[in-house]
Amino acid sequence: MAESGETSLPRGVKGLSAVSLFNDFASEMVYPVLPAFVMGPLGGSAVALGGLDGAADLTAAVLRWVSGRLADRPGWAKPLILIGYGTAVLIRPVIAVAQAAWQVIGFRVIDRVGKGLRSPARDAMIVSLTPEKLRGRAFGFHRAADHLGAVLGSLAAWALLSARVDVRRVIGWSAVPRQQSTVNSQREEGAGKTQ
Repeated sequence: MAESGETSLPRGVKGLSAVSLFNDFASEMVYPVLPAFVMGPLGGSAVALGGLDGAADLTAAVLRWVSGRLADRPGWAKPLILIGYGTAVLIRPVIAVAQAAWQVIGFRVIDRVGKGLRSPARDAMIVSLTPEKLRGRAFGFHRAADHLGAVLGSLAAWALLSARVDVRRVIGWSAVPRQQSTVNSQREEGAGKTQ
């Protein structure tokens, strides 16, 4: 943890913020195009879209509760963060090869498993790394990076679709920023051990 006299954010907090930026960049390249993908090439219905969002949100909510309890145990936060981000890295680009709406629902649920696992653990780590007087700033910085990534991802998806890139390729391209997210999360695991 940083010393009480310091006013700058700990390196680990900045690193986790970078991870979230790249992760949300990739996420928002995929999420906005899913309706067009499910109801277009896959021939899905509005019911399928509703099931997609409902199942994904329920999964994330349940796993947040589980992960929050586990993250309170010594040594559990870092593995949960790595597993959570790693799950997203592996599964989200695979959505591009889906041949039916139910497959997209399954992939999306697995993606939300990752979110449910990592979010409480990541927040717990931010608290543990940050002096009490800097915690508001730390969470503000992290959330700003998170939302910046979401905006950039949406813009990237829009630019690719405007250039008439196939929706499957747009989803596949989301692997690029997501790989950077994983690299950063692995670096921060090591950095966290030294703080």
